[in-house]
Amino acid sequence: MAQADLAWLRTLYQRYGAGDVQAVFDHLSPDVEWISNRESPVFAPMSGTFRGAEGVRRYFDGLIRDWSIDRHDMLDITVEGDDVRVTNLVGATYRKTGKRIETVTHHHLRVNNGRIERFEERFDDAVVALGCEADCGGEAGAAARLPG
Repeated sequence: MAQADLAWLRTLYQRYGAGDVQAVFDHLSPDVEWISNRESPVFAPMSGTFRGAEGVRRYFDGLIRDWSIDRHDMLDITVEGDDVRVTNLVGATYRKTGKRIETVTHHHLRVNNGRIERFEERFDDAVVALGCEADCGGEAGAAARLPG
């Protein structure tokens, strides 16, 4: 993928930053693999490996249920072939505690013909834990995950 072919991805991130989650689903490969901080105890409902659109829907259902995201700014994007890395600044409030955090997220995507085939997200669990306090994690997250 050339830098010039990134317009759709930049638009996707802009739409998502404005609250349009459907923008992500419009560009998923049918057999997408979606990974977020593998087995993170402080982010359990949205942590692990999710497969296909239904798996990604479970990820977003947990995210939207627990967090209110008010900032999602793309800081940097680099491309090598179909390998894309995106760095973002995310601001969010944990709904149960009302505590707001800001953290940098690192996304590693494999894209092909305008479709996301693989997405991996990393962020600092310690920052997320500040928003959750002792309330993060639990059985709800374990039930939502598929085996990795």
